[in-house]
Amino acid sequence: AINYLYKLYTRMKLYKNFIINFFFTFLSIFLTLIICEFTLRIKHAIVPNYDIEMWKYAKQLKQKDFNPKIGHVHIKNKSAFLQNVEIKINNHGHRDIYLSNDILQKYEKRFLILGSSITLGWGVPNENTFSNVLNEISKSNNKNWLFVNGGIGNYNTERYVNNYFKNWKQLDFTEIVVQFFVNDTELIKPNESNFFTQHSHLGVVLWRLYNSYKASLKKENIIEYYQKKYDDKYQGFQIAKKELKNLKRHCDSKKINCTIVMMPDIHKLNPYNLFFINQKILTLSKELGIPYLDLLPALKNYDEKMLWNKHQDPHPNSFSHKIIAEEIYTFLSK
Repeated sequence: AINYLYKLYTRMKLYKNFIINFFFTFLSIFLTLIICEFTLRIKHAIVPNYDIEMWKYAKQLKQKDFNPKIGHVHIKNKSAFLQNVEIKINNHGHRDIYLSNDILQKYEKRFLILGSSITLGWGVPNENTFSNVLNEISKSNNKNWLFVNGGIGNYNTERYVNNYFKNWKQLDFTEIVVQFFVNDTELIKPNESNFFTQHSHLGVVLWRLYNSYKASLKKENIIEYYQKKYDDKYQGFQIAKKELKNLKRHCDSKKINCTIVMMPDIHKLNPYNLFFINQKILTLSKELGIPYLDLLPALKNYDEKMLWNKHQDPHPNSFSHKIIAEEIYTFLSK
């Protein structure tokens, strides 16, 4: 009986020590995570982090759309400071002024610009976005024109065309400008998220590091990557072609002028290794009968670093937007 009681006491003591050690280990990990999270939030408040700002954009200005061809839309009449600039959304989900058909009909030509985060003007003050610069150029040239910014981040051709059909086709635009970017044929999957990545800076940073590590293990370079995305058999390219055809058919039926503006990747312009995309979209625009403007000749005259935003942001800066606006205005004025 004494041996049994001794063994029982020893076992209980081991359990007690295990529970105590487990508790303090858990507490140490928890406190470490809290300190890391607190430190990152202070750091990101001083120096914006691109991934965190995009995360905040999704949380503060986007809402889910149950149409899988759209994915998400802007929350109407809301604003947020992101990447050190204000992004203010109007009553229709544009980054623009309040709009109604009564307001639109005051202008001789009403342009809606469709696109993703470059069109939105990510990281660029509203007054410097190319859509707003186009309005200023138009005024200075006595043109009664209005350009409306219809860009939404993390969109592709399928998304911005279907969002137009669902939410904006009732607005009385006379012109539609599609700012086509090199990744517009990508298939966008729903975001994989969990509590950690939804609610913490640390989760976003670790998830980004994990994805960067996965990408670094792939031998595929950017040229090979985009060659696949523009292969005639690739589903994303087939969808993009179909959606542009649908848009052109709609424009013809409503007597709306449609234009494609090809936006290059400004990370490496000289030499520009993705020119095959420009040629592919030029061919498609000819097939559809849509006027086509290529921004590459204007942008490649500059050093890439002159065109980039700050804070590790790969988007075009205010200087780039000015060049884009001037090129588009010259093209549309012909």
